[in-house]
Amino acid sequence: MEALIQNIRDWFLAKKEHFEVFAEADTRLEGWFKAELMVLFNRLLQREAIEKFKREAKIDTPAGRKQIDFIVSLNGELHLCELKTLCISQAAGTPRNLHFYFRENNVGLIKDFRKLESLSYKNKWVIGFIYPNPKHGHWVKEISLLPDDLKHWKCITEPSDFPNFLFISIWRS
Repeated sequence: MEALIQNIRDWFLAKKEHFEVFAEADTRLEGWFKAELMVLFNRLLQREAIEKFKREAKIDTPAGRKQIDFIVSLNGELHLCELKTLCISQAAGTPRNLHFYFRENNVGLIKDFRKLESLSYKNKWVIGFIYPNPKHGHWVKEISLLPDDLKHWKCITEPSDFPNFLFISIWRS
């Protein structure tokens, strides 16, 4: 998956206007992100940069069936990917600041970390689309507050590597 980071970055950075409009409307549109990734992954498949991908794949577990946003086959290995959209603009007065997405609830990153934790696969990823880009101090503080059992999840991208309208946080376990 690390090999695809630049492709994902370039694809979404070309959509500055979208992120500005989304932030102004203070809205999360996870379906749009899934659709954009489907188009990107299809192009990567045609270029043979990936072997295959499946959207909303279902995995059977002893605890029941889990749905994963994407499974990507790359270099003969499966990569499970969950997506999260984090609009932190608060332009409409919503309570959705960065901390909102780092709580134990049904809308944040922790839910996706826990879902992937329950699966016995080697390559597990969470891709967070955060707009606008959070301030460095806020980002560091929220990461430090992750529950102890999830601290092994590492964000391999940095807010400082992205423009003010977007941060793509890519996490691996």
